[in-house]
Amino acid sequence: MTADPEGLGRRIAQRYVVRGLRPKPSELARNLGVEVVEAAAPPPAQPTLRAEYQADPPRITLYRATLAQLSAAIHANQRFDMLACSLEEVHLAHELFHHLEFGGRFGPLRPGEVEAAAQAFARELCELRFDPEELSALG
Repeated sequence: MTADPEGLGRRIAQRYVVRGLRPKPSELARNLGVEVVEAAAPPPAQPTLRAEYQADPPRITLYRATLAQLSAAIHANQRFDMLACSLEEVHLAHELFHHLEFGGRFGPLRPGEVEAAAQAFARELCELRFDPEELSALG
């Protein structure tokens, strides 16, 4: 359990910033040996899932249908701050945190803390001008 999961996420993301340059999450995934695949839609039991991490073998699956729905919601709500980002890269960044923390590498974290740290990791790595949690409110 950590007192500052957001700070943890930011610090972990900053480890990958070299001379002020941030890698794209897709490049970071490749460098870390995490396969990235796309699927048309999430499993029926999780119809709103946009991405997920699988540890063995390390794989992140992006779900095109739910990412497209989110993109439509961003446009409909005129969230111009969100239009500038790649939804795929933001979701990859979030899931990459799960890869990095797999096995409790950062100490015991409760599920809510893990998610807060993953959101902060994505925000820092992708230099977002909004809290990634806001994406969940849209779609």
